[in-house]
Formats: sequence, C-alpha cells, structure tokens
Amino acid sequence: PANPAPSQARDLWIKELKDRPSPEPATACVTNLKPIFAEEHVPPELVWVAEVESSFDARARSPSGAAGLFQLMPATAKQYGLRAWPVDQRLNADENARAAAKHLRYLYRRFRDWRLAIAAYNAGEGTVQRLLDRQKVTTYDAIAPRLPAETQLYVPKIEATLLRRENVTLAALPPPTQ
Repeated sequence: PANPAPSQARDLWIKELKDRPSPEPATACVTNLKPIFAEEHVPPELVWVAEVESSFDARARSPSGAAGLFQLMPATAKQYGLRAWPVDQRLNADENARAAAKHLRYLYRRFRDWRLAIAAYNAGEGTVQRLLDRQKVTTYDAIAPRLPAETQLYVPKIEATLLRRENVTLAALPPPTQ
C-alpha cells in the first residue's frame, strides 16, 4: 500500500499523542532550553524536537552515532563548535540545544519553510534539496512520498508534538528573527 499523505500522517500522530503525557524530564528541560532557542533567534517551541529525538534524555545515543537531547551527528556538532571526542560535548544539554537551534536556524534560512527544515534535520539537507530539485517543487508535501520512511514519520510527529505541547503548528511558527 502507498504511504499515507502528509496530512493523514499528521492526523494519525495527533491522535496518537492526544493523551500522551510529556516525558518526565521535559518540564525542567523545556524551561531551561527555551531561552537558549530564543537567544539563537529560533522559535522556542522547537525545543520539543527533543521529545521526538531523545525523550529529553541528554545522554541518549543512537546506533547511527547521534547523541544528546537533539541527537546531533558528530559532523553537525563539529560544525557548531562541539567536540565528540575525547569528551562528548553533545551530552551537555545546553550546548546540544544551542547547536540544534543554530542548525535549525540555518536549515530554515536555506529552505524558507519549517517542514522542509525539519525534514532536512532528519534526512539531511542534501536529501531534501535533491528531491526539491528533481521534482521541481518547493513544498514538503510535494516531496514527502519520496523522503526516507523515517522522515515521512518524523515531520508529522514533530508537528503533532508541537500541537500537543504548545498548541502551535509548524506553519504558524515565525521565521528566525536574525
């Protein structure tokens, strides 16, 4: 069967998350991290990306090599001044959040759309750009069926999480202020 349309995937995640409480460490983390996102001129609501990435576990590691609250890959972390060795700075919640906010700001500036920025955060900016170029389109919904399956689930889950936790949609978030 064909993958669900992006709008259907969003609706499915909204239903799935409707009664799900936020992870236990979220309250303290969100309070601490929102000012970091604001300092980086990124909508503070985007701190909830950490719920999808790590359930707010600052020590989380993925099999692919990502680490920290926002699951930064070593190359991305290095791009924003964090070391992965000998001490993994990605495991510092504040530093991880600052790097993630900077990366999200960069991705938004590149794609001029939060859905595309979030897709690029998950699948990589090259993947998103190639699909936009090949399909000669400019929207997330137009490339969603061709994105990796994980990303097809990821973007709607981020959207549903923002709606559940902040009552805001990606489309309603303002662009970075700088």
